[in-house]
Formats: sequence, structure tokens, C-alpha cells
Amino acid sequence: MKGYWINHVVDIKDPERFGAYAEASIPMFQGNNQYGAKILLFGPVAATVLGNPVQYAAVAEFNSVQASIEFWNDPDYAAARALMGPLDDESAVVDRRVCCIEGEPLTVSQNQGFWLNHVHDIIDEAAFWRYAEASMLHFTNTTFGTVVHQHAGEQDIQLAAALGFDSISKAMEIYYSPEYKASLATGGMEGDETHVVQRTICAIEVSQ
Repeated sequence: MKGYWINHVVDIKDPERFGAYAEASIPMFQGNNQYGAKILLFGPVAATVLGNPVQYAAVAEFNSVQASIEFWNDPDYAAARALMGPLDDESAVVDRRVCCIEGEPLTVSQNQGFWLNHVHDIIDEAAFWRYAEASMLHFTNTTFGTVVHQHAGEQDIQLAAALGFDSISKAMEIYYSPEYKASLATGGMEGDETHVVQRTICAIEVSQ
């Protein structure tokens, strides 16, 4: 099992300071440090399939879920975060949700599309998990899990997932397809799922 950050960048309020942070932190995500920190996916959101709009989304992989928690306060990474202001409050620069999960190892391929999901609230557990089991056949590769720690974000997240498709077009369109609606129907979620789950689904493409 690996540790993962499943990140949603909701709003970049200060592009200059966020850009300085991003430039400083990129060298720390090459997979060659004690945490195994590596960016697998990062890019603009092609479509927010469900939920309030998200600008960017990302998946970072770590050697373990504990590493994904400890990396946040690593002195070098903390110094990069400090470029955005106080370490305990980056809200003047960016609104983002950074969620740590433990999941199966994820391999990504060029030109794949992905859903990067944040589940805010499961209202009907039985219905949601019936749907979740039925939906798995639609994805080419997945990692998902309970959020064991959340580094940033005003809204608490229960579960997070990275769910792969053959293409970004599939990721953007499948939710509304007859075959996916059949999976939603197993949880009584076709047409409206808000009585079962509150979640945000972002579609992004693996960069070349």
C-alpha cells in the first residue's frame, strides 16, 4: 500500500505567491527523498463533473500514508509553503483541499483521463457502497480510501479517490452515459444522488 494526496485546488487567489510556492516545491516531488514524494497527476480541471467548480487537481504518491502525513511539515517543504504566508493559514493565497489516504499502488499512462474525487458526506452508506461496487467496472485503474488526515481545506472530506479512464473525453462524458446511469441506479442515485452522497468529481488529463 502507498500513501496518496488527492488534491483539489478550488481557487488561486494570489497567482504570484502560489507560483513561487509551486516552483520551490516541484524538486521535492521527484520520488528521490525519504518520503518517496512523487507527483503522478497535476493539471487544470477539464470539467467539474459534480460539485462546486475546481481549478486544478493533483495526485501525489508517497512511500506510506504516514509519509504522506509527515511530509507536510518537512523543513524543506514547510519552507516552500512559507512563501504563501503563515504555515497555519494559506487562505490568502489559495483555497485547496489536501487529503491523505492509504491506497493500492496507482500507475498512470499518458493521455489517460482521471476522476479525482472528494466525498464530503455519505448520507446513505448502504446505497452508496452498492453503487460504488457496481461502478468499478467502468474504471481502468484506481486507488481510493478513507481520508486519514487532511492537511488543508475548509470542508472536511471523508473519502478520496483517483479513478482512471482510457481518455479525458471518457472521464468527462461517462457520468451521463446509460451504462454509468445503470451503476448509479443500484444505489438509487440516477438523476439525483444528493440524498445518498455529497461529493466533488473533477476530470483531468494525464499530461504528456
